[in-house]
Amino acid sequence: MFDRKIVGILVLLVYAGLVSGCGSQKLVDGQNQMRASFQSGDFDRADQIADSLKENKVYEAKDRVLYALEKGTINYFKGDYEQSVKSFTNAEEYIDQFFTKSIKTGIGAFLSNDTQLNYNGEIYEDVYLNGFKSLGYLKMDEFESALVEARRIAQKLSEAEQKYGEYASAMAESDTTEKDIKWEAGTSSIHDSPLSHYLASALYAKAGEEDGARIEMDKLKKAINNHQAMPDSKLKFDSTFTKVQYPNQYNAMLMAFCGNAPEKVDNSINTDLNLDGKGIKIAIPKLKMRPSRVGDIEAVINDTMRIDLKIIEEMDKVARETFEIKKPIIIARATIRGILKSVAQKGVTDAIEDEYGSTAADIAGFLGGRAREATEQADLRGWQTMPGKVYTNVVKLPSGEHDVTFNYYSPVGKLLYSEARNIKIGEQERLEPIASIYSN
Repeated sequence: MFDRKIVGILVLLVYAGLVSGCGSQKLVDGQNQMRASFQSGDFDRADQIADSLKENKVYEAKDRVLYALEKGTINYFKGDYEQSVKSFTNAEEYIDQFFTKSIKTGIGAFLSNDTQLNYNGEIYEDVYLNGFKSLGYLKMDEFESALVEARRIAQKLSEAEQKYGEYASAMAESDTTEKDIKWEAGTSSIHDSPLSHYLASALYAKAGEEDGARIEMDKLKKAINNHQAMPDSKLKFDSTFTKVQYPNQYNAMLMAFCGNAPEKVDNSINTDLNLDGKGIKIAIPKLKMRPSRVGDIEAVINDTMRIDLKIIEEMDKVARETFEIKKPIIIARATIRGILKSVAQKGVTDAIEDEYGSTAADIAGFLGGRAREATEQADLRGWQTMPGKVYTNVVKLPSGEHDVTFNYYSPVGKLLYSEARNIKIGEQERLEPIASIYSN
């Protein structure tokens, strides 16, 4: 008779997969609630939800990058710039730690599915946290730190393919499955950031370094040309961008964020590796774009001055392009995991057949298959409060208080959303960033 202990073990494997799925779903549901509050402009409520998710261990230790990213964005738009910078710094440090640890561990780190691994962020998440850090430092008048962070945006984009190429090579060295797995990084058409050079040009100009400002502006033009290679890019160089080279012409930088980063959705595929006459079904994520409804943005100052804001970065499309760098690695990792599970399952069923016969082996095979299916899940974790696009312009304002209203319009001119801000410009103001967001 088939040993009940063996059945119990296999049932527990199925149960473990289902529990893992429940935990992942709780995180997705919690983040959706937080994102809904953020989108409605209730940043305090979004902050409370994020903290509650951590306190109730929905954000686990392996999710600390996510928690730090969300807290960074929420705190930035709440106006707590010191805490925002601190949170984004934590996220950046965790990303580096987890990435390094994953290399050292090799394929031994591949657990039941990627949701059980430490989340070390996507390339675009690691890139754009530096954008918010730069703006946060600007709000605190720490110009040198702001410049460092602005330049890090472009640096990380330029190094991404090499970084993940080295990661793929390290995984190939630790792969002992003797299967034809292609360990390689993908490629991206994006290696630079207009936003990085725009911020850097303004910061160099304000520091009196004219050559630095000019060089960054030249890089900005080249970066925009590069981005225009994307078939659906709406980015183009605008003459207003050049104003940041002339520090006496402005003391306020208007920044408007809209839209959302792409959403991760499940994309199960079948590999062509045959085990027991069957391919291996693996679950991997793919990015689903969430197009913005916004066509134009303007800032109205004191009900008298109207300033058109120009798009400077399509963060969502950069996300889509740079995701292609990690995609082959995600597929290879999931394939290896599928192979290891299949080998383990076959070993168990063979042993059971030898001990208890073919009927017991069939039962074990069925339960083992359910266990594999239950534990194979795509990792859909991501930075939910990351915007999709950035618009900007600069203006010179007299010292004193000013009412600034950001108006977001559809492509046909319908007003979608307005956000009013009251800001104070000091007599010696060098550069005051004024930010708004409409997460439509």
